[in-house]
Amino acid sequence: MSNLFRQIPAVDKLLAEPEVKAAAAGLSRPEMTAVARQELDRIREEIARTGRELQQQEIRARVIGQLQQRRLSRFQPVINATGVLIHTNLGRAPLPEQALQRLQALGRGYFNLELNLAEGSRGSRYAGVAKLFNLLLGDAAEQNDTVVVNNNAGAVLLVLKALTAGSEVIVSRGQLVEIGGGFRVPEVMAASGCRLKEVGTTNRTRLSDYAQAITDQTKAILLVHPSNYTIQGFTESVPREDLARLAAEHGLYLIEDLGSGSFPPFPEPLVSAALKHSHVVTYSGDKLLGGPQAGIINGRRELVTAIKKDPLLRALRIDKLSLIALEAVLELYLNKDYASLPLWALADLPAEAVKARAENWLRCLGPGLQGEVVECFSTMGGGSLPGETIPSWALALKSPCWSAQDLLAWLRRGQPPIMARIAQDRVLLDPRTVLPEQDQAVTALLERGVASCS
Repeated sequence: MSNLFRQIPAVDKLLAEPEVKAAAAGLSRPEMTAVARQELDRIREEIARTGRELQQQEIRARVIGQLQQRRLSRFQPVINATGVLIHTNLGRAPLPEQALQRLQALGRGYFNLELNLAEGSRGSRYAGVAKLFNLLLGDAAEQNDTVVVNNNAGAVLLVLKALTAGSEVIVSRGQLVEIGGGFRVPEVMAASGCRLKEVGTTNRTRLSDYAQAITDQTKAILLVHPSNYTIQGFTESVPREDLARLAAEHGLYLIEDLGSGSFPPFPEPLVSAALKHSHVVTYSGDKLLGGPQAGIINGRRELVTAIKKDPLLRALRIDKLSLIALEAVLELYLNKDYASLPLWALADLPAEAVKARAENWLRCLGPGLQGEVVECFSTMGGGSLPGETIPSWALALKSPCWSAQDLLAWLRRGQPPIMARIAQDRVLLDPRTVLPEQDQAVTALLERGVASCS
């Protein structure tokens, strides 16, 4: 048995081999060592259990495979050719260059995060972005204020805890959605300390359903954007305006979770429109707003003041780097520099311009690849505008010797990895969601082609 273990090389010797070093490119020495040791330990256990002899070539290949997996698990640039603009798995909205420059300028040193430079006293990290939001809100800013937390689920949790803990909150059954990661609206509400009161049915909820559910324990009505699904056919829901009147008649808060609130040039769901009727509105910073991950709370000034006093705010507050990026994004909106917002630039790209890029990719196909340019539809994604699509074009890729799944895996192994989607047993590469500067990387991979069928 001891002879079988002699084929196992020493860790340092193994890591010095060129193939192994190439597979571990970018990993720190401790990571490389830990991965190699873990795999060699598994190999020893396997030999002891089975008595099977493993050659050094097989051992080396297994360690290389584990190192490649570790490298792929690290954050790295990815080309999004899926046609989904706000792709949750790929980081949602890409940040504008101005935000990245601001991050570098301020993040590399100290800055006045919570310092009032004019008075030399402690300041608020929320004050700066609150003023920018107020400018964006226009007339609605007179009676509203803003506070920002780490994400929209946190925003909803904080608002409900600060304003409705211990009381009933009415929600339509058709709005008890589950968002990414398995978080459900009822669970967020339970964590806030309020009591959920469901009304209506999945597809139909009337104003009378809300009215009949109100008791002396009711504190608010919660309006939730459907985010990631649509109900079609025999449906009925209550307009925001009607809910606002009902809430006013009974002295209740109308709290609205927009999910993906927007400002012009995006047409909906507009934050300013929601604030005309709802007391408090929450939404994400990294969806249609096109900024960093954040949970935005806009609402009546006295209610936001109460929210700021809740101890939970400190646990959910936005971090300094996200705040820097958010400030830069808001300034782009105020300057109406929409072209500098990557999300808007991609969404607004004419279909013919997308087609021209797809045709250029088609001309670059290497060995073992076939394709054609086809009409398709891009989607906003991220639970932003469910059911709505954007006309687009894509390169439909196939191979006489590889399946669509094989091609998808081949694209993921690229440097950088390219993410696409499968439709009708073909791989679709949609240029709408590919940043213009990434075209060269796409064509370089396509030109190399795949292995021949022989």
